[in-house]
Amino acid sequence: MLLLLLMASCSKKEEVRQSPPVPVTVAKVELKLIPTQINTYGTIMAYTVVPLKSLVGGQIVKAHVKSGQEVKKGDLLFSIDARPYDAALKQIQANLERDTVLAADSERQARLKEELHSKNAVSEDEMFRTKAVSESLKRTVKIDEANMDRAKLDVEYCSIRSPIDGKAGDVLVDEGSVIKANDATLIVINQIKPVSVSFSVPQFHLNQIKKHIADKKLDLQIKAQNADELPLRAELEFMDNTVDPNTGTIRMEAGLANENERFWPGQFVNVTINMLSEKPVLVVPSQAVQPSQKGNYAYVVKSDMTVELRIVEILRSVAGETALSSGVADGETIITDGHLKLVPGCKVDVKDPNGPAGKKTEKK
Repeated sequence: MLLLLLMASCSKKEEVRQSPPVPVTVAKVELKLIPTQINTYGTIMAYTVVPLKSLVGGQIVKAHVKSGQEVKKGDLLFSIDARPYDAALKQIQANLERDTVLAADSERQARLKEELHSKNAVSEDEMFRTKAVSESLKRTVKIDEANMDRAKLDVEYCSIRSPIDGKAGDVLVDEGSVIKANDATLIVINQIKPVSVSFSVPQFHLNQIKKHIADKKLDLQIKAQNADELPLRAELEFMDNTVDPNTGTIRMEAGLANENERFWPGQFVNVTINMLSEKPVLVVPSQAVQPSQKGNYAYVVKSDMTVELRIVEILRSVAGETALSSGVADGETIITDGHLKLVPGCKVDVKDPNGPAGKKTEKK
C-alpha cells in the first residue's frame, strides 16, 4: 500500500510538470507608504439653525416668505402691525422735545440765580434748589432719549428679517394671526451652504488622527449613499473632548461647502478618512490575495517559472491595494490573475495585462 501511495504521488507530480503552462498576469511586491483608511457613516447637519421669534407682539399683516423658499440675509419675512409702536414713538418724541425746552430754561434760571447769589440778591439755598431742578430736567431728557431709542427698536422689530442666508422651513403662522413677544416660532431658517457633517470614529485611531490634524494632513472625503458622484473633500472643524465610554468612539464634525446643494440636513453619508502610514509596508494589488479555509493566500512566481502558494497576513486594503505583514518579500513577483487554474508547483506563462489576450510579455 505504501508503494502504491508513493507511485500515485510521483504520478501526480509528473502530471503537474508535464501540463502546459497556465496563462497568468503578475505584479511586483512593493515596499511603500499606503494610507490608513477609516470608513464610517455620518449625518449632514445645517451649518446654522435659526428659529425666528418676534421680539414684539401684534398682528401679522403680511408674510413675505413661502415654505421652502431660499432667503438671503436681510430679506423681509414678516410684517407686524406697527401703528401702535409708531404712535408710542411719536408720544415719546413729543415728551423729549418738551423736556428739552424745560431743561434749557431751567439751566438758564440756574445761571441767573448763581449771578444773583454772587451779589447777595438770593440765598444759597435757593440757588442750589434751582440747580437741582436743572440737573433733574437734564436727566429727564436722557430718559426720554433712551425711551425713544427703545421705541424706534420696537418699530424696527415689526419688520422681521432673515439673519442669515439659507433655506426657509415651513411657515408656522398665517397672516392675520396675533402673536406675543418671544412666544411661538414663526419659521426656522437652515443654512445649507456650507453644511456640517457629524460622524464618529473608533478611539483606536485617535492618536494617529491627532497627529495628522497637527500636521494638517488629514484627508476627509464625503460621499452620498447610493450616489454616482465623486466624493467631496471636507475640513475637520471639531473633535469632541471626550471618548464615548458606551461606544468607544469619539465624535467629530467637518465643514463642507455644498455649493451645488448635493447634501441636505438629516441625510446619511459615507465618510472616508485617509491617513498616510508612518512606515513603508509590503503592498500588492488587492486581486492578488485570495481567501481560503486556511486563511488568505497568494501565489508567488519563482525563478523557474513555477508557482509557490504562500499564506499571507493582511494589514489593510485601500483603493485597490492591499498591505501585507507577512508571506511575501519586497521585489517578488506575485500572481494577480489566473488563480483558478493554479496548483503549487505548476508552470505559468506570464501575459501582458495591457496587450491582446494571449500575448506573452517580452523578456529582455
